Amino acid sequence: MEMKIILILGLFILSIFIYNYIQISQLYVNKPVFYNEKLSVDLRITQISDYHGNSRINLKKLLNEIVEFNPHIIALTGDFIDSRTKDIKPTLDFINKLVEKNKNIFFVSGNHELSNIHCNEFILKLKEIGVTILDNNSKVININGEDINIFGLSFFVSRDDYNKIVKKIDEKHYTILLSHSPNRPLAYTMGIEDLILSGHTHGGQVRFPFIGAIIAPGQGYFPKYDKGVFHLANTILYIDSGLGNSIFPIRLFNRVQISNITITP
Repeated sequence: MEMKIILILGLFILSIFIYNYIQISQLYVNKPVFYNEKLSVDLRITQISDYHGNSRINLKKLLNEIVEFNPHIIALTGDFIDSRTKDIKPTLDFINKLVEKNKNIFFVSGNHELSNIHCNEFILKLKEIGVTILDNNSKVININGEDINIFGLSFFVSRDDYNKIVKKIDEKHYTILLSHSPNRPLAYTMGIEDLILSGHTHGGQVRFPFIGAIIAPGQGYFPKYDKGVFHLANTILYIDSGLGNSIFPIRLFNRVQISNITITP
């Protein structure tokens, strides 16, 4: 009898270990579709967030998913290295492979980059390999003959910084905001953004059916803005739960993911 109990307990623990490993390593691709009348043709965006140097991810599969989707823009919404990362080269190699596939790559810093002693070197290397850094900056790009506004916020952006950036934005064009954390856009937004892309929350890492995330940084317990799609008047806020983990490599009902987003007329 005792042996049976030990065996059952052992199988239960093993099952939990296998399930968690799948959650933290086996890539899921979310494919949201949004609509906007400012566009006359589809706009495709791949969002990658909160990588945290996750060496468990199958990068070949990830790159294949992106190549097959063929995005016009790749948005990197911060925390690609962890605050404790000592060797930034593997993450730079990964991003360099993205640059080889697509030249329209835009990056905003997360709190973990800013906390890492190699932050300045990491940002400099990103610029060298062709990534556009959008911390408190904006750019207009032309996709299929249409001008697209894309701007980004640094993690510690102030309301004044935000106001200065949006003054440059022509609202006639489709407008994308990249912000590692959703918290400041939620506080500052003037509603000129058609789409806000964020990460930071990891979807709470641990989620429960019908309840959602247990905790998220800056929002506390049972956060409202944890993962997925949120409608803010005429603006869509989309929060990706990311590819990595912070503190502990634990996820529940919340596999690591990227998002291949389509905005259609």
